[in-house]
Amino acid sequence: MVSLRRRLSSLAPGFTLLEVVVAMTIVGIGVVTLLEIFSSGLRLGSQSSAATEAMIYGRQAMDEILLRRRIEEGPQQGSLNERARWKLGVEPVREPSDTLSLSSAWELKEITLDMRVRDTGRDRPVELRTYRLVRKRNP
Repeated sequence: MVSLRRRLSSLAPGFTLLEVVVAMTIVGIGVVTLLEIFSSGLRLGSQSSAATEAMIYGRQAMDEILLRRRIEEGPQQGSLNERARWKLGVEPVREPSDTLSLSSAWELKEITLDMRVRDTGRDRPVELRTYRLVRKRNP
């Protein structure tokens, strides 16, 4: 009868210490992995938001420049606000496309906007480029 009790007690349900340690290790690795994925998602979301904001500032600056009646050739610079500085380059297009036929009274200008938006201690570059058809001053 003693041996029967000993057998029954050894077959009692439950986990050994080794099984508990292995299970806790697996759970711990899973939790750490999920936290890393969550923090990476937050970091990428923040970077995307900052890049979108920089592009919005760039579009705003380009729109303000394109609204000008006259755009002088050569380099220009300025700031949009305390966080955004821009440099503008305006050059005539030397050889327009063969499909574009311009009269002698018009010329095509390339406008390049290089902008730096300050965001959390670092500059985010934004470069925008467009073309504008302008009337020549002395055709």
